[in-house]
Amino acid sequence: MPAEELRAVEEAVASHPDVREVAAVALDGELAAGVVPVDFASAPAIRDHAWETLRAGAPKTIALLAALPRDGDGAVDRAELRRVLTEDDLPRSTYAVPETELEIMVAEVLREVLDLPRVGLDDDFLELGGDSLRAIEVANLLEERVGLQVTLEQVFDAATVRNLVRGAEE
Repeated sequence: MPAEELRAVEEAVASHPDVREVAAVALDGELAAGVVPVDFASAPAIRDHAWETLRAGAPKTIALLAALPRDGDGAVDRAELRRVLTEDDLPRSTYAVPETELEIMVAEVLREVLDLPRVGLDDDFLELGGDSLRAIEVANLLEERVGLQVTLEQVFDAATVRNLVRGAEE
């Protein structure tokens, strides 16, 4: 991946107010970024901020790190960053595209209610800013537009488009 493209991603992600430091790498053919947050930060919020800025050039994955790995000279160790980004226990957000008609309709309801540019299959309702008032709106719109009857508890318990759709199909 060209260094200019990685720098553009790093600049876009770094412009989010919750980002202290960032480094981008290519990971399995996709852009990924390791982010050291200022304090408490939401990986989906940072990912969506990058998407608003870069669109197709945004990293698919954002992972929150305590620190970026460094080499002996103090530069970011991108090979080590790639390894760290594959660890399972990292707080991360990876955008998964809704594909079925039902997934797309449910994602659109969540996107609208949460006032976001997009919502992926595995984005968590609460992490994206969902609360009880928005859950009521989600439940009402899902019934009105999609014909899906869900309770507030189901919105909170399912939390993602994937799980809401899975629950509807059962």
